[in-house]
Amino acid sequence: MPSPRKFEPHYRRIIADIRKRIADGEWPPGHKLPSTKELADIYDVRSQSTVRQAITILIETGELYGHQGLGVFVAE
Repeated sequence: MPSPRKFEPHYRRIIADIRKRIADGEWPPGHKLPSTKELADIYDVRSQSTVRQAITILIETGELYGHQGLGVFVAE
């Protein structure tokens, strides 16, 4: 039987991994995330919009914040 994660949308897997990196201290508060293009390469997704969808959700939940022209950062 296939793993349930196999059918999980890409953006949800990206959210889970970003949360794990934050929880593990790899990306501490104030850390600037890689660009959406770099994240698309890291997560092996073809569309940067998938990465933007994940980032938007994490901004809405207060886990990340963005500064126009500067990038996206881990919230305190």
